[in-house]
Amino acid sequence: MLASATVLVIENDPITRELLENILQAAGCQVLAVSTGNAGLLSLCQQQAQIDWLVTKVRLPGLVDGWLLADEYHRHNPDRPVVLLSEEIPKTECPSVDAVFVPPHTPMRVLETLKGLALSETVDDAPVEMLRAA
Repeated sequence: MLASATVLVIENDPITRELLENILQAAGCQVLAVSTGNAGLLSLCQQQAQIDWLVTKVRLPGLVDGWLLADEYHRHNPDRPVVLLSEEIPKTECPSVDAVFVPPHTPMRVLETLKGLALSETVDDAPVEMLRAA
């Protein structure tokens, strides 16, 4: 169930981050929103038991990117995909990461994706699931 779930959002664009935060809160989620990969990694390490879902941009400034964050998230939530915000879908498969790709700047698509993932009990066997905005 998505309502009352805690979602960690890592997005360096302040407008997109605020939109995501507002939309997810309106849907009943608790939202932790940070602007850097370093802050996201710190949140994952300190609050791993409270974080139900991870939404992160793939390309972030600094040394910590979305892939590293997804790996850390999957150490504690191996059965849940990560929602990755990316303009590009990688051409190679990423076997260690179950992920759903959503273009950035589509906050409503992120909410729809999380709702769909929360309703499904199992994740497809494919290592990477790819979605594009309509």
